[in-house]
Amino acid sequence: MSFKLFVLCLLFVFLVVSGVTQLSYRYMRKEMQNNNDFYVRQILSKVDQYLTLTSSSIQTQLHAINASYVPGMPLENLKPEMGQLLELNQGLVKNVYVVCPDLGIIGGSPLTVVFEDPREERRPFYEKAAAHKGEVIYTAPYESLSSGWTVTMAKYLTGSEPPAVVALDMDLSAFESMFMDLSRSDLLNMGIIDGQGMLIAGFPRRFGAIDPATRRTVIGNLSSEDIAATTESFFTAINQSGQPIEILKYPASRFDWSIISVNDDSRMMQSYRRLRSHFWLLMAGGLVLSTCASWLVTRYIRKPVHFLRNQMRAVKLGSLSAEAELQRSDEFGELSRTFNQMIRRIQDLVHDREETLETKRLMEIQVLQSQINPHFLYNTLGSISNIVGLGQYDKVDTVVFSLIRILEYGIADASRPVTLQEELDNVKDFIQVQNLRYCKSFAVMEEIEPELYAYPVFRMFLQPIVENSLFHGYCGGRTLGSIRIRSFRESGRVVVTVEDQGIGMSAAAAERLLQDTPSCTPGRKRIGLRNIHQRIQLYYGSDYGLTVHSRLGEGTCVRAEFPASGDKDKLVKELAT
Repeated sequence: MSFKLFVLCLLFVFLVVSGVTQLSYRYMRKEMQNNNDFYVRQILSKVDQYLTLTSSSIQTQLHAINASYVPGMPLENLKPEMGQLLELNQGLVKNVYVVCPDLGIIGGSPLTVVFEDPREERRPFYEKAAAHKGEVIYTAPYESLSSGWTVTMAKYLTGSEPPAVVALDMDLSAFESMFMDLSRSDLLNMGIIDGQGMLIAGFPRRFGAIDPATRRTVIGNLSSEDIAATTESFFTAINQSGQPIEILKYPASRFDWSIISVNDDSRMMQSYRRLRSHFWLLMAGGLVLSTCASWLVTRYIRKPVHFLRNQMRAVKLGSLSAEAELQRSDEFGELSRTFNQMIRRIQDLVHDREETLETKRLMEIQVLQSQINPHFLYNTLGSISNIVGLGQYDKVDTVVFSLIRILEYGIADASRPVTLQEELDNVKDFIQVQNLRYCKSFAVMEEIEPELYAYPVFRMFLQPIVENSLFHGYCGGRTLGSIRIRSFRESGRVVVTVEDQGIGMSAAAAERLLQDTPSCTPGRKRIGLRNIHQRIQLYYGSDYGLTVHSRLGEGTCVRAEFPASGDKDKLVKELAT
């Protein structure tokens, strides 16, 4: 039980600790993931704000140049202002210039003179700006001969005829530098793609190669065109090794662009591994604490339970002196006090019952003993009366001397046990009286194991059995025969048998001998075998006593069984009481 209780407590506490730990781990992992997503979205939002502010600033420059233009004035007059704006916006703008109707340019940069010749690459945004007067238009990213990888923003110069367009080329390399700074140490990988999946800025190269001709890339199993086409803001790609790559997509407020964040969970997995190691340590500590707590709980319950169990086992084995006093104020203390009260009550009841049974037994023994002596005196006087009635006066002295020995033997101290030899001597005196009474010669034959002559028995147990042999077996002395008395050990018992070769009796009649039945002789009540049978059982217990075996015409055998130990001290104590 202790082991089961310990295991149950350990499992309960450890499961609670491990459950709380696992829930905490999952909660913290989820919170870390949410915080990481929130952090990335915040970064993407800041990038979008940066793009918005940059585009707004650039548009302001275009509007400023447009405001400085007076219709009809030479376009070269705008060079100083364009040069000043270019100088103030280094890192955002590559070049500021005016596109003439012949697609040549007038710029504020000293390098503009190198690229001022007309070029067809300027036609699309020139025509678009001229067609959308009052609006700022922008091109798709392209590779410019003068500005490199750029996006051109343009606006029609209000009132110019023929139409002229003021334009500036954005410095996309500045965005790439920003993304490179953000992607340092591989903490975050970001980029900007347009609506067709073209990479505008950013270098997520460790997830996929970039095609320099088309500026498109593949991230895992998804192409940049797939990423641009999807409407979802969060999705997962799978790399060649089967590992997931998380992609966050954030639509830019200006332009038809999307800001993307690419992460293969390596950074989060490192955090998870550190977090897992801490939680494994916490689990180990929880196991130790669970073991200690389970041991304390088990000890707190096991100790009183074992104590009470041992005391109950002692009571079960018969020791009513066991007490279970626990100096505790809880239920175990109350249980121990109740147990002690119950034991004391049982002790009182057992003591009362023992006293009652002992008193009853002693009274029964006294009654039986008081019946024996008058019985022998009555029978012996009856024998003398018969002798006198027959005129055999010369035999009276012999009978009287035998009667005196019988009376001395019968009225002696009943508390003193006698030996089997003394009982045999008393039987011989009795047979001598009966021989004179019935003018017969009844022979008594002894077959006694030598060591059993000294076996202790209570007084006057053998004579009534011999008398019943004469009375029942030999028809009250009318039939002559012998009586054989044997004593031997058998199966741990001492057996004494008295056999005759008389007329015998039926099994029912033999059974009635051990019952309290009246004598067949009118006016005389014989104290028969039942008296002896009861005395043996009262002295030694119900496992001992008399049994009668008889068959008609074959004689009768009365068998008396005693314990082999022959406890003389106990018998003396019983007789003394």
